[in-house]
Amino acid sequence: MVVPDRDSVYQRALTQLQQLPEQDEAQQLRVALDRFDTEGAWTLMSPRFKAAPGSHSHKNYFSAFRDLLAWAQAEGYALTEPAPQFGADYKLHLEQRYAQSAASINTRLSQARKFYRIFRQVGVIPSNLDPFSLLERARVTPGEHRHYYTDEEVSRLLAQADLPERVMLLLGAHSGLTTAEVLALRWTHVSFTDGTLTLPDRTVPISMDLERVLRPHAEQVGGGALFSTPTPVVDFPDQNQLRARVFTLCLKANVTYQAWRGLRHAAGRRYYRQLRSIEQVAARLGVENPHLVRMYAEEQSG
Repeated sequence: MVVPDRDSVYQRALTQLQQLPEQDEAQQLRVALDRFDTEGAWTLMSPRFKAAPGSHSHKNYFSAFRDLLAWAQAEGYALTEPAPQFGADYKLHLEQRYAQSAASINTRLSQARKFYRIFRQVGVIPSNLDPFSLLERARVTPGEHRHYYTDEEVSRLLAQADLPERVMLLLGAHSGLTTAEVLALRWTHVSFTDGTLTLPDRTVPISMDLERVLRPHAEQVGGGALFSTPTPVVDFPDQNQLRARVFTLCLKANVTYQAWRGLRHAAGRRYYRQLRSIEQVAARLGVENPHLVRMYAEEQSG
């Protein structure tokens, strides 16, 4: 993809921007963002940056904008209606991408804040909406950074949750399901007799803690008849709503938000303590390459 940095392109965009009524500009930018049209949105935004077109700073902003849109599209986020956990999830994405470089993380966050200031100025989003307002600057201390919830943190989350939320949390933190798998899970996939959950690519055990909340949850939402019908085990409209619920529980429990993957990592660590085999842990998590879960073994042997 080519950065639109030629003077003629810039001047044309600036002229168009000056000629547009404010409402039209906001509408055009909103449409471009909703379509994840990187170049279309950038053409409208570019004149609002002080950096000269073609400069290193200008290209850097474009690179950050392109990456933000690609991430949001892949994660199913709407840029013009960011979910409560949008900023925290993006920061986690940056922390994984840039590993030990706090400077790179903070630069990308600063650029994302700049984009949302422009969105507010143009009128694409409300003037008081800032998905990054609660984030602290990244500080990377070797050996301290992690992307999982500890057992104690999971307990604190459970203490703040209602019954369906406890089921949701333990499907992640004990069973290791992805958000898509949680949404697709039906009561017909649950067997208390066998103590298992049957997923499309694997079967995983139901932990004692999960069974303790699954049974009363089943009674609460329909009783024994559920197990012959394709009724969802937990009822959320989409993955963003699921993530938002975890984010809210983290705020209530004063637990650092680690996204849904933090629950999956908690399950991976738990499975490794039980199985002591990265191959078996990979199978439980539905991960094809055992090397992707080697960190659980390295962490517990270190």
